[in-house]
Amino acid sequence: MRAARSTTTRRLLAGACVLLLSLATLTAPPTSQAVPGVPGSAFDPPQVGWSSHRNQSSSQFHDTFLDLRDEYLPLDLEIDTPGYEVGSVWQRNLDGRAWKIKRNLTSSEYAAYWKARRAEGYRVVEQENYVIGGVRYWAGIWVDNTEDLVWISKRGMTAGELDDQMDGARAERLMPVDIDEYNTASGRRYSAVWVASGVRDWRFHRDLTKQQWADTFDVNADDGYRVLSFESVRIGGWQRYSGVYVTNDNGRGWFFRRDMSNKGYTNWWYRYRDLGYRVVGVDRYETDDGTRYAGMWRQNNDRPDWFMRSRVDDLVEAELDDDQAPGIAVAIYVDGQARYLRGFGDADEDGHWMDSSHIGSIASVSKAVAGVLTFRMRELGEVDLDDETEDLVPAMPNHHTHTVGQLVSNRGCVRHYKEGLDTGMVDEDWDTARDAAEEFWDGSLWCNPVTQDIDHYSTHGYTLLGAALEAAGGDDVKGLVRNRLVNAFSLGTLGPQRSSGHLMGLHDDGDWIDGFDNDWKVLGGGIDSSVADLAAFGAKLANGTILPDADADEMWTPPTAASGYAFGWGTGMVSGQRVVAKNGSWAGTRAYLRIYPDQDISVAVIMNDRSGGAEGLGQAIGDLVLSTLPS
Repeated sequence: MRAARSTTTRRLLAGACVLLLSLATLTAPPTSQAVPGVPGSAFDPPQVGWSSHRNQSSSQFHDTFLDLRDEYLPLDLEIDTPGYEVGSVWQRNLDGRAWKIKRNLTSSEYAAYWKARRAEGYRVVEQENYVIGGVRYWAGIWVDNTEDLVWISKRGMTAGELDDQMDGARAERLMPVDIDEYNTASGRRYSAVWVASGVRDWRFHRDLTKQQWADTFDVNADDGYRVLSFESVRIGGWQRYSGVYVTNDNGRGWFFRRDMSNKGYTNWWYRYRDLGYRVVGVDRYETDDGTRYAGMWRQNNDRPDWFMRSRVDDLVEAELDDDQAPGIAVAIYVDGQARYLRGFGDADEDGHWMDSSHIGSIASVSKAVAGVLTFRMRELGEVDLDDETEDLVPAMPNHHTHTVGQLVSNRGCVRHYKEGLDTGMVDEDWDTARDAAEEFWDGSLWCNPVTQDIDHYSTHGYTLLGAALEAAGGDDVKGLVRNRLVNAFSLGTLGPQRSSGHLMGLHDDGDWIDGFDNDWKVLGGGIDSSVADLAAFGAKLANGTILPDADADEMWTPPTAASGYAFGWGTGMVSGQRVVAKNGSWAGTRAYLRIYPDQDISVAVIMNDRSGGAEGLGQAIGDLVLSTLPS
């Protein structure tokens, strides 16, 4: 895939876990990403776990180091002074090779450490320098040279010396993998690392203008080269660009963007992660327009190549245009794998991009979660569908003659919002579902659940269900959701509503809102999730991870033929195939989850506008995916 250039971008996603490099104010250089050796199975795998971090203090980086050192390999280390902020990029250590990071060395200390590590069979792959209190310090990454590759590294070179080294390295089939440019009292200097490249070709360019870089980039990309490292500095009042290109021998997709604002870089970090790419290099540099960033991404799975991607994109973009919804996030799982993750539009009033990891209320899709929780607790022997609610909660008034099964299937005859139960419990803290239920349980029922089998939709009925499950499970309803489902089955962000971190949404009056506290109706409308985790939840239901197939089939079977509503789920048939789904709508949000259990398809949609067509979009996407499967 061709790389893409970016000069300006519009939006920033909050809370990114990204690597941003930094410049010291006096003489510290912008630095480029170091690749630990010739790209290959160990250092450029088709797919690998990865992690990137930014702006960490020394102690925070140390904690990251301790967390990752046993299973990950450092690819990049960046230190920004003054202030001492550390950025790093890591990937899983696929061959378990030894490595070392050393920071805060003077030049002589670095030289001594370099010699000692070389004698032990290590090779340096990253040289980073920075200035503290007028003193230049060095840091580096070393890896065990298990391949016994020829390598060299140099520091303090002039531009002419660097060019000579490049010529010599090419003659010796050595490839540059780390090049840094920095200012000293004696003028500009360079440090670089080379390693044996075998037959792989590379190109190096330095001191290019913005237009020269753009032209050179196009030529190299057309010739099958990708950016391996990049940096930009101001020289004589002009911005200059330098970088290394290497042949993209395996043909996997890649992206490169430069001159991004902090907001723009973070937006693209999330976008490319959703598309299936990992960060492999980042550079931060100062320009006349302020701090700018460049980033390199590498294809990390086969999601970018999914044959349905463009058709799904078209459906979502058409919905975004038709609804004028600020933002839409979509996730599709097939056979337990994420085939599509993508955000469109804005996540808030500041124009931050929507992505698949934004956490929002799933509104009444929470009722489907309630159905799963109930059947999960039944499997654990804690409750039964025939248990009478009043037996579980004796304090409940006598007219509540419904059962657990009737409440979870909307057949408990409990009133809904405009039927005398609009009690104004929103934006209040409730420790338990029972506490909230006591606020309205004195009110009469809409019908008699003993004599009338009526599907009567009621969010309040799910609060009563929560009170019953609390009594059966010996925990508050939030604890039940977390411990019986979320933690037990690694459901990620799906869980009881958070007090912060929500998507912003459009209220009915067109104003942006942060959302409401729906603590009182956890099982009826108080669950949060990212769209990615919501679709993953559906996938785990479809493949039997959360409930045995027989229990899931029962949960998705309406108690009577008079209604298609089962135990928290709507049910139906499409093209002769089962489909189960649940939609949700609340101020500032609309959500939808659609599952084809027999085909292991799960589709989730979240919008930050309750007037949006999440249900129609989810149906169209799901049916489109279904139509592509073998009959």
